[in-house]
Amino acid sequence: MSPSVTTVTTYSEMAEDVDDEPPVRAQARVTPSDFDALFAGHYERLVRALTVVAGDRETAADAVQEAFVKAHLRWRKVSSYDDPIGWVRRVAINRLHDEHRRTARKRRALDRLRGRAAEAVPPPEIDEFGGMLAQLPRQQRLTTALFYVDGLTIAEIAAALEIAEGSVKSHLHDARRKLRTVLSQEHDHD
Repeated sequence: MSPSVTTVTTYSEMAEDVDDEPPVRAQARVTPSDFDALFAGHYERLVRALTVVAGDRETAADAVQEAFVKAHLRWRKVSSYDDPIGWVRRVAINRLHDEHRRTARKRRALDRLRGRAAEAVPPPEIDEFGGMLAQLPRQQRLTTALFYVDGLTIAEIAAALEIAEGSVKSHLHDARRKLRTVLSQEHDHD
């Protein structure tokens, strides 16, 4: 057995070996095939793992697909990360958390609604007025129904349809003019 030789390097010797220039990291050109390889190599495995978490393969597949779509849209940045698949995994897990919270909120809302007494609201009857409204263009029909059937004000209709109050007035005016024509034609036929 030969005695081990220990070499002691002093701080000044190490400093001589260090360049004054910061190290340059070689940036490989990122290609779409890199993304394709990442997808091919990890998609099924991520779906299987997240299926266990989600309890449903379709929910897990949706989360993983959305994560890969986000990665693809940000591929220049994501590809420079130390662990791009870790980023995809985190995004997919966040998506599952969001879905879980959304489902829980929906379930709580349905439970609250089930607790209320069901009010019987009869389905609307399409009467003669409804038949006349059916002849109007969609926007005129909608504004007229909201104004005359639902009893909304012009301001409320404008807010609901996200249009200007002047547009609501114009649609109502045009609808009335067309309905007058329809009524006068029916009156002439009688």
